[in-house]
Amino acid sequence: MTPAPAPAVPPAFQVLDAGTVRRRVTVSPSMCGHNSLFLGQIGDWTWETVGSLCDTDVLAARNAEGDPAYLAFFYYRVRGSREFHLRSPTFGDELDVLSRSFDFGSESVLTVHRISATVKADTPPEPWDPAAFHRGPAPGSLHVENFNRWVSRRDADSNRGLMTASPPDFHHTRLPALPEEYSPRPVYGRARSLLTFCADPEQEYATVAEGFTTRYGIDITRDLNGVGLVYFASYFSFVDLAVLRQWRELGRGDRAFLRRKVIDQQLCYAGNADPDSEFEIAVTVRAPRARAGEEIVDVVVRDAHSADLIAVSTQRVLWDPEEAR
Repeated sequence: MTPAPAPAVPPAFQVLDAGTVRRRVTVSPSMCGHNSLFLGQIGDWTWETVGSLCDTDVLAARNAEGDPAYLAFFYYRVRGSREFHLRSPTFGDELDVLSRSFDFGSESVLTVHRISATVKADTPPEPWDPAAFHRGPAPGSLHVENFNRWVSRRDADSNRGLMTASPPDFHHTRLPALPEEYSPRPVYGRARSLLTFCADPEQEYATVAEGFTTRYGIDITRDLNGVGLVYFASYFSFVDLAVLRQWRELGRGDRAFLRRKVIDQQLCYAGNADPDSEFEIAVTVRAPRARAGEEIVDVVVRDAHSADLIAVSTQRVLWDPEEAR
């Protein structure tokens, strides 16, 4: 009797077309948990995607003057659901990741990821549909947007005032164009002005807590990346630390904090910081007037001494008030 053929295993990495790559990923301990590890891993996928599609050595890129150029994160959004959210992936999970990059000129690039909790052998991915992507993920999926800009240091000894600088070999014109209505630019531009990603927070939400501020000094043993810049994923840790301190101020317990589900988070980066910097971080908590068990948490990060804006973040959180008592 002829044995049945073994089920086909999809390749770990495939370039599907001029703008799309697909990955098969097994979640390891270094890329998951109640911290920024998974967000950092998605960032690595972004760099890998852009490098593969644009024939650019993203890890060693240099600008026209020969100085190092970095594909810096400017806007980051990750959306999930009650059943599958940012903290859901854990040891050994198999993920199917479809990544697609879009042309935004020589200085910027948008990369979106559709991360599914099921890997299907020999099954082609669903056609890319920007409208469906922006309506939100299907059950068992995450939708992620990363908008990146090429930057270089003005001063070799400072992380402040980074300037736009694109490597000459960044072959972006081969990428597909994104319909203008799906551009993230109006979204993060409004957030930098209003200090929230909520379109109309005063009308739709009741304030739970405001006026809370806390301080955080850069930890040079863990917050910097290999080139001395504040690591983009560390910003999510700054946000979560401030949210946790506010959470405790409201009399809520740590176990309930770990069980909360962040089903949507947006973060806009307004600047980097030097290793000796200290941040002042403000947290505002709102609750939708029409839905119980949900909160909107706005976090604004500023330099504690200059008051320069560093980052704006908004989280949409599901939680059980009974658990927090």
